[in-house]
Amino acid sequence: MAFDQDPMNVLSKLSEAYQGVKFGSGVVGKTSYLTIGIISLWFMVVWRISSDWIMNLFLFVSALIASGLYIWWVLRTQKYARENPGLAMLEGAQFIEYQKWAAGIKDVGEVTGVLIVDPKLKIEDK
Repeated sequence: MAFDQDPMNVLSKLSEAYQGVKFGSGVVGKTSYLTIGIISLWFMVVWRISSDWIMNLFLFVSALIASGLYIWWVLRTQKYARENPGLAMLEGAQFIEYQKWAAGIKDVGEVTGVLIVDPKLKIEDK
């Protein structure tokens, strides 16, 4: 790849190669996608550095904002994972199966489903 190629062409080629990558469910798997995105963003910023200092400043500030949001997101999801490890590891049907297995181990009985609150239900103050 030469440096004079259009970054969008390079990005589309990387995207095609990346489609075969599969991360696990849960917080770590979801955060892995963001990590790859942020690293790609910084490569694009470095690649696009030119003599135009206004464009360089715009790219650098934009990448800093995106990185700040990324750091905030990772810290929040890691906090959530510490507080709710079962939910953070699994999602959807996998989590329900995990709950059934955990209840079976504790002799609580099988968990038949998840309680879903009716959104039309009105809460009355007493």
